[in-house]
Amino acid sequence: MDYTDHAKNAPVSCPQCGADVEQTSGRGKIKRFCNPSHGRSWRTRMRSAGWL
Repeated sequence: MDYTDHAKNAPVSCPQCGADVEQTSGRGKIKRFCNPSHGRSWRTRMRSAGWL
């Protein structure tokens, strides 16, 4: 990890489908999922596996 640059400038791929996730510049959290339904299904899958 490069600490001299913003984390939003690093490439992010959706853990559910592997698609590249576009980041909006400025303040706020990093987008991890390409859409909200992929985030919900990923969290459900991880919870059922005992990870969350």
